[in-house]
Amino acid sequence: MRERGIWKILAISVILAIVASSVAVFSAANLDKEIGEKGIEESGGKSVISLVSPPFIGIAGASESEVSGMRAGTNFLEEEAGIAAYTNVGMEIDLEKAKEVYRTTEVEKENYTIGSVALPGYAESEDVHVYVHKDGWIVAYYLKDEPIAKMINYKNYMENGDITLKLDIALGRMCDGVGLPLFYTKFYDFRYPNADKLMIILDGQWVEGWDTFDIKIPSDVRVYDRSWYHWSWDSHESSFMLDGIEINSLGRCDECWQARYGKLSPSQLMPNEFHTISLWHDEWSDYIIGHACVAIVLAYREA
Repeated sequence: MRERGIWKILAISVILAIVASSVAVFSAANLDKEIGEKGIEESGGKSVISLVSPPFIGIAGASESEVSGMRAGTNFLEEEAGIAAYTNVGMEIDLEKAKEVYRTTEVEKENYTIGSVALPGYAESEDVHVYVHKDGWIVAYYLKDEPIAKMINYKNYMENGDITLKLDIALGRMCDGVGLPLFYTKFYDFRYPNADKLMIILDGQWVEGWDTFDIKIPSDVRVYDRSWYHWSWDSHESSFMLDGIEINSLGRCDECWQARYGKLSPSQLMPNEFHTISLWHDEWSDYIIGHACVAIVLAYREA
C-alpha cells in the first residue's frame, strides 16, 4: 500500500504540528523556537518566508538621483503588483537580452522593461510578470487582484514532495536569459506594506478518503490576506471544505491536472477560533493512483 501523504507546514514563525488530523496554531510566544530565519525542513521544503520591502520603495539617506534611478518603473509596480519576489544581480543588465525571455513585452523604456515570463508546464494564465531595470533589479510578481497562493508551484510538489514557488522560477529564467547569477531572493507584497511574514499550510492526500486538520489564528496576529490553492492529479473527484462548507470541488480528470485558487474573507477564518480544513480525494478505480492537495496561505504580522 502506498504511504499516506505527510503534513507540511511552512511558516516564518513556528511549526507546531506536522501530523494528520492535528491542530496547527502559530503564536508569537513560540517565535523562532522551532525553526530559524532560513531553516530547511527535512523534507526539503522552505520553512521560512519573510516579506521585506525592496529598497527602491523608500531609500533612507539616498540622494535624489539614486532614488530617481532605482524607482524607474516602480510606480507602475506599486499600482498593479501583488505578491512579488525580487533580487539585484549586482551588475548592469542588457535589456535586449531580457526582452528575449518574455513571452509578451508589456512595457519598454530606456532604463527598464516589463513583460510576462512563461512557466514550463503551465498555461499562459500562469505567466509571471517580470520587471527588469538595467541597474540590476529584477522583480517577478503576480497582479494585485490575484491571491498570494497562486505563486505555489503545485506541479513540482506533486512530483517530488518539495514546495517551490512560481516566482522563483520566473526570476531564475530571467537570470539565465540575461546571463547573470541569482544571488538571493526576497519577497514582498505591494498591497500590504505592514505584513512581514507568510505562512503556507499544505496537506496532500494520496489515498481515497477524507483528511482534516484544525487551525487557530491567535488574536494578537494581524492577518492581511487569506488565500487557498486546491489541486489534483489523475483524480476522480476532490473537495476542499472549511468548517463544513465547501470552498471548492474538482471533478474527474484522467492523467491530468486540475487546479483552482481563491481568497478567503476575514469572517471565514476569524482569529481566536478553531477552524477545520477538510480535503476529500476519490480514486475512482483500483488502478488509479492520483493525488489531491490543498494549501492555505496567510500574510500577516505578529503584534
